[in-house]
Amino acid sequence: MLALFVLGLYGVFMLTGRLILESARENLEYRVLLYPTADEQSVRALGVWLQQQSLVREVRYISPEEALANFAKSVGEDFVRAMEGVNPFPPMYRVRLRGARLSADSLKLLSSRVLEWEIVREIDYPLALLNTLEERARLVGWVGLGVGGVLLVAVYLLIFSTVRLAIFSRRLEIRTMELVGATATYIERPFILVGLFQGLVGALIAVSLIHLSLMIVDRYSLPLPNLLQDMRLGLVYGGLLILGALMGFLASKMAIRRFLHQTLEKII
Repeated sequence: MLALFVLGLYGVFMLTGRLILESARENLEYRVLLYPTADEQSVRALGVWLQQQSLVREVRYISPEEALANFAKSVGEDFVRAMEGVNPFPPMYRVRLRGARLSADSLKLLSSRVLEWEIVREIDYPLALLNTLEERARLVGWVGLGVGGVLLVAVYLLIFSTVRLAIFSRRLEIRTMELVGATATYIERPFILVGLFQGLVGALIAVSLIHLSLMIVDRYSLPLPNLLQDMRLGLVYGGLLILGALMGFLASKMAIRRFLHQTLEKII
């Protein structure tokens, strides 16, 4: 249970890192700048089309007047009055994208389709920053894969050693069953079933402790609404349950075979 608890925490940390990366992608602003002469019907049609794209999470139209008002709030009314009534801001759509699906390739594909609209003047988006985020994500992913592999092996060896010690205490019983004619399959079956059951129960307890810990952190320390509501957390829990049962099965099967078909002198 403790070994699977540590492994499950590592999976939760990796998922949290993934969510942070997706949040950073979603906060990157994608702006579609339009020609000032664009007619209202075409502008509305473009907005509907953008909202229908699978990569798009939210679409908001910003008129030149609203853009100028927002600019005045940031620089002050005096600066705006000095512009002598000139409004340099074009109409635009401010688009928020889905971080889970966003990548440099998907963004380029969307941009090429947006630029096919005649009313679109240009697209403003920090593509270089997105490429940097993807490079960092790949680096973290490979490092996480390596650390996770080492941790997985360590957890398996720990579980295998524990199971082997448990079976070692019953080695004379195994030898006695062989002497009376019991087959290897008959001897293995109860040990493997117990290992499978213990692995599943240990994983279930580990999942419960992990989720309880996350709920306590979310309530009393650091809000984690995105993590607790993400469906991928359920995949982490499900994977941990399957892994626990599989490790219990394999460890029991490998450990029991070390004591089968051995002479009394070797097992004492």
